[in-house]
Amino acid sequence: METLNLNFTGPFSFLDRHNSVFTAPCASVAGVYLWTIQQHADRTHMVHYVGETVSLAKRQREHLIHILGLNYGIFDPDKAQQGICELIWPGLWRDKSPDGPHKQIDAYETIHGSVIKYVSVLNIFFAPVEVDPQLRKHIEGCIGWNLRNNHPVDTALYPADNHIGTKSEKNRGQLVIAAPETIRGLDERIPY
Repeated sequence: METLNLNFTGPFSFLDRHNSVFTAPCASVAGVYLWTIQQHADRTHMVHYVGETVSLAKRQREHLIHILGLNYGIFDPDKAQQGICELIWPGLWRDKSPDGPHKQIDAYETIHGSVIKYVSVLNIFFAPVEVDPQLRKHIEGCIGWNLRNNHPVDTALYPADNHIGTKSEKNRGQLVIAAPETIRGLDERIPY
């Protein structure tokens, strides 16, 4: 059985220039990343998003554009730090109606301060993974699948409409995972 080590580094930040995801040593590296939100009560991290990329900084720049443009959903940052998932804006991608863009423009005026605060509470952990793109996507999916299916109590901040996909061929081996901080629902070993 094959073993693949995932050594997460971070957390990196969108806003902190001293710990910026855009200038991190791994900024141009391919791998798997986690967005987390640290909890006030116990300082653990709850997963908010699982992703994969060919270039960490490039992908996070794309995400930031979607957040600031209100294409993505915006979550109440104060409640998220208490483990409560409450959308204050659902995201234009969820609203396909002809009135969606008008709602987006109206929301922009009223929630811009919350958007910046939301960005400020997002932490980014990254594990370099030099494998073919399909396998990297499968690894991303296995992490998300494991979180949803084996740790439902830890998915409060991981929206059910986040897409995860895995290859039909599973059980290639084990992901052996290490992280510098406690991330709820991220097991040390996950089959992939």
